[in-house]
Amino acid sequence: MRCLFLALTLSACGKSSNALPMGGDGTSLDADTDIPPAPPPEDTGDSPEPPEDIDADADADADADADSDADADADTDTDDTSAPLIEGTGFSRGDTAYNLVATDQAGTPFALHDRAGSKVVLVVGNLDVATTTDTLSNVQGIAADHPDVTFIAFIGRDGTGTQCNQACAANVQSTYGFSPVLWEASAALSTFSEWIQSMNTRTYVIDAEMVIAWTKNGTANASLVDEKLDDLD
Repeated sequence: MRCLFLALTLSACGKSSNALPMGGDGTSLDADTDIPPAPPPEDTGDSPEPPEDIDADADADADADADSDADADADTDTDDTSAPLIEGTGFSRGDTAYNLVATDQAGTPFALHDRAGSKVVLVVGNLDVATTTDTLSNVQGIAADHPDVTFIAFIGRDGTGTQCNQACAANVQSTYGFSPVLWEASAALSTFSEWIQSMNTRTYVIDAEMVIAWTKNGTANASLVDEKLDDLD
């Protein structure tokens, strides 16, 4: 009996090795409990940058392209109103005249090719030799008969042998009626030397397409110049 009592006592007080541990509130401790989520990021006060305005950039590019096109059109329009390009080939009969560029009696720049479409008589010479003054007088006598012709004088030296200047050109214009009367500002007289062709006086008759129809070295007679102009009609 004693042994039976001890056995029953031990059985009542023993712990099973398979029992689950208990928490302080009497519930089981769950090892798989979820970890709380991380807190949201702190607000630093910086506002997010707005997305780029792609439409505005595209509009700006379109405006720039339109401006470029407008500038190109303006350049084209300017070119369309300029004098036609003429390629000079020489100073002899049958050649296309080079573009004689000089200054007239009013101090205004002059370019021969700007007179394309008009027939031209050009007298190139020095006033200190008689062949030039004689030619100017002879051509003056027929000018009224050819209102469609531009009569031009290009003077290298005045009557005293000094390089012609604006005052010299203005005097020739008032004396002989040529307009324009040209002079060269450069002391080298390089342009004048090309057109005078190592002569004291040289006369050119040039048609409306800037082709040299006739030339004369020395004195040009009025009847001869008149005939050559009539041949252009």
